[in-house]
Amino acid sequence: MNLPYYGESAALATAVCWAVTALAFESAGRRVGSLPVNLIRLLMGFAFLVPVMWWRRGIPLPTDATPEAWLWLGVSGLVGFAFGDLCLFRAFVLIGSRLSILLMSLVPPLTAMIGWLILRESLAPMEWLGMALTVGGVTWVVLERMPDTGAGSRRPSTVGVLLGIGGALGQAIGLVLSKFGMQDYDPFAANSIRVLAGIVGFAAIFSFTGGWSRFVQALRNPAAMQRT
Repeated sequence: MNLPYYGESAALATAVCWAVTALAFESAGRRVGSLPVNLIRLLMGFAFLVPVMWWRRGIPLPTDATPEAWLWLGVSGLVGFAFGDLCLFRAFVLIGSRLSILLMSLVPPLTAMIGWLILRESLAPMEWLGMALTVGGVTWVVLERMPDTGAGSRRPSTVGVLLGIGGALGQAIGLVLSKFGMQDYDPFAANSIRVLAGIVGFAAIFSFTGGWSRFVQALRNPAAMQRT
């Protein structure tokens, strides 16, 4: 599709979606916990991807992907979803969606830095300046004191901030890995592989921690399910 600024428009739409869903996920996570919300929304996402792939490609599952694509996209999904979103959704609960999404603005400079280190991608001086301004702005806001319900003010939770940075790092690494696996493959099918890997990752976490009862309780919580 050769529309002007098509890629930029898609990126802007993604940012709008993230802003809306961050508020919903924060609300749902405070009710039933971040882990159940993560797995439930991935299952929902995959349920939406299947008919879209069927309509676009004539096959509901990414069965035509090469083993190399499955490998890189699978690892990308584990890092981006199972690690990155695990950190991010917990950060939603600890420091709120506003500061968590602000920390996610570190994803572009982190992705560029990883691409420079691993893929040997070149960065112009203005790009380095842009990354420095982004990191500086985020640092400035994080170091500011937040208004408290009581007297005085308080710093945001250190653990929450570190989890937010972990979420950004997971997303950045996942994006770089997806570049290896996607190549010219269909983006919806590629994303479905990443989502499947994320589902497997979270299922393993639930099995290891014995948290399936919390997952069932979350499914029975109407308010949390509506927001998810």
